Amino acid sequence: MIMKRSNLLIADIIYVVCLVISSMISFTVYSDGYQSIAFWISLIATYVAITSLWIFVRYVMRNMERFKQFVPGYTAIGVILAIYLLCVIFYALFVGFADHVLRWFILLHAVTAALTFMLCAIVWIYIRSARQHETSQQLNAAGLYSIQKALQQLLNSLGNQSIQERKSVESIIELVKYSDPVIPASMEYTDHQILIEIELLNDEVQSQFAAGEHLNKERLAAQISSIKSRLLERNQQILAMKS
Repeated sequence: MIMKRSNLLIADIIYVVCLVISSMISFTVYSDGYQSIAFWISLIATYVAITSLWIFVRYVMRNMERFKQFVPGYTAIGVILAIYLLCVIFYALFVGFADHVLRWFILLHAVTAALTFMLCAIVWIYIRSARQHETSQQLNAAGLYSIQKALQQLLNSLGNQSIQERKSVESIIELVKYSDPVIPASMEYTDHQILIEIELLNDEVQSQFAAGEHLNKERLAAQISSIKSRLLERNQQILAMKS
């Protein structure tokens, strides 16, 4: 935490130094251009470019884990902002006679800033989309893992008294292992319902054993068959949606 704060402080100091240096260079080179509109446009654009890059660097430093997950996307934003800064510096070389073509000078800065904003927005949308997709994959994988874990608990609850039913549950576990974890949002409810059905069946089996009752194997087989059918139907629907 202390290291992160010290790094942020260094970034802030560098930012202030860059602002001061850019101001000194501008006022030194164009010492007689204080009343020039092009001069102030160029100076403000330089401040905006440096500030944008500084905000981005601070964001990356404060969210290093996210940066590591989406390096190409964040790097692209950094490159775009750096190019924008270089463009602004390049435009500043023509401040001396920019007042003669002030409209075009303003338009050039406006178009460059707009393109920079649009490109950064596009890349940011891509990063958010990729992040949401990755989060969805992790949740879906966790959902299948929960189903597999619940089936394993059911298998343990059956013990060695129901060999045929154990084989059926084991076949469902194998089916879950090879099921597609990447599912549409509309299928999340199906996975949740399958999980609930397995948990209810497991509770029922445990209750019967705890009460010293014999399992109703016909009912048990029918419930296990229903779970397997729903899982098969789920996999077929996902395959159909992706084909």
